[in-house]
Amino acid sequence: RVDAIEFTSSKDIHIHGISLFGSYGGSSTDTARMEMKEGGSVLTSQQFQYTSDWKTIYYDQMFATQGYARAGVKYTLTVEYSTTPQIWWATGGMASTSVICNGATITFKFTDSSDDNNGSDVSTGQIPRIIFAC
Repeated sequence: RVDAIEFTSSKDIHIHGISLFGSYGGSSTDTARMEMKEGGSVLTSQQFQYTSDWKTIYYDQMFATQGYARAGVKYTLTVEYSTTPQIWWATGGMASTSVICNGATITFKFTDSSDDNNGSDVSTGQIPRIIFAC
């Protein structure tokens, strides 16, 4: 099962990781691999494991090597679980949002990814937050 979302940013940024949700229905140890891709090329990836306990909180996962996202270029973030957890998901996602980073406004635009086969899209999914620096 792969959850994926595509994004562009209006400024060059460094991608440090993503946030994920934990499992529901009890405590679970989940194993997965996350990737940041440009086109079909993997720019950075990280295998990880985390234990969650039925709370709807974020579990931050960081890349060992940060990814670099250039302004206006489309990137894909994916998470592929090798375990079969039942995981909370978010709703109400936005196609575009802006944040202030070091005094500059950065606009993110999100689109559905064809890499996804688990139901994540712009409005619903498993990747609620991108951890980045400008």
